Amino acid sequence: MALQTAPPHLGSQRTLAHGSLLLLLLCLEKACPPGREAQVVDENLFFYEEWELEACMDGALLATQMRQVNRIPFTYQQLHIFKRKLDEVVQGSARLPQRGRPRCPSHGGGPHGPFPRKFYPQGYPQSLIEHLSYFFLYVTPEDIHKWNVTSLDTVKSLLKVSQGRGVDAQVAALIARYVGGGGELDKAALDTLATFRPAYLCVLRPEQLGSVQLSVLWMTTPQDLGACSSLQMAVLYHKARTAFQNVSGSEYFTRIEPFLGGASTEDLRAFTWQNISIDAAAFKKLPTEAVLSLTVAEVQKLLGPNLVGLKAEAGNMPLRDWISRQSQEDLDRLGLGLVGGVPNGYLVLDLHSREASSGGPHCLGRGPGPVLTVTASLLLVSVLS
Repeated sequence: MALQTAPPHLGSQRTLAHGSLLLLLLCLEKACPPGREAQVVDENLFFYEEWELEACMDGALLATQMRQVNRIPFTYQQLHIFKRKLDEVVQGSARLPQRGRPRCPSHGGGPHGPFPRKFYPQGYPQSLIEHLSYFFLYVTPEDIHKWNVTSLDTVKSLLKVSQGRGVDAQVAALIARYVGGGGELDKAALDTLATFRPAYLCVLRPEQLGSVQLSVLWMTTPQDLGACSSLQMAVLYHKARTAFQNVSGSEYFTRIEPFLGGASTEDLRAFTWQNISIDAAAFKKLPTEAVLSLTVAEVQKLLGPNLVGLKAEAGNMPLRDWISRQSQEDLDRLGLGLVGGVPNGYLVLDLHSREASSGGPHCLGRGPGPVLTVTASLLLVSVLS
């Protein structure tokens, strides 16, 4: 007896029909309608539906006609689609269908046909960057960190369109790429930078920091200085002193505190003369070289009522090295229980000093460097022998 297959149930037929319709809709969603492939960036694209732009626009076309993109009042949604299309070119691969999604039949062509596919695995090329204009507002700092920016005119152009747009992170990334590649900023560029949050300060060379407007220092926060070197901080500290010279008392210290990483020993001693006290957190940020030359009495006066906070920092720099160079007897007078100083009856020699290199050792406290501790009696015996 032949095996007969029962006809599909009516419900099954409806399910199959529904599935076919869904597949058709998915295919139509992905496919660019005939005759709608974008051949040029013009006003007609403004009237495209978002899905049409996704399906019919090619990133390579956008890259060659970026000036036109900036001349047409596209919506935010449309510009974000353009950004994604450009990113497909940058990443070197078009967006792949979602996993498990059914394949649609080929239409024998697409929007990519007339335009040669160009990939930019290292980010946007200079030829595209110099024409970005307002499209720069839609790129991310991560995008910019891949760029090779060599033109000061391009930097100035992008700074101009960024003013008042809340893209400080993008501006900082742009300056980092330009200066990191050896670029020099002129006065006009630095003056324009003064209108942005100074997150870019630590990428400028010390000589460039010397030309930064004083108004920038009033906007600077500790976060803006986190990556600065000691040389950069030294320049910024002296500029900050000039910027805040008409401020006094506690407000002055509040303003100058973020820049203390560039203070010298003489600057710290000046604080003691002005009866300005710093706390342990600020002391921790001071340059080691500036702290080592301070006496116990000077540190006591520098911290004033905040002296007790030093106990918690005893194992950290710069306090740890400073303690090792002080007389334990002097440290005991602070009443903080600080240990690790030079015991009574000992001398500490700085082996890196000029006197040491010429045969004349001197007592510690005149500068950093490896030290040698000996008893006074042993030193006397060595001399007599």
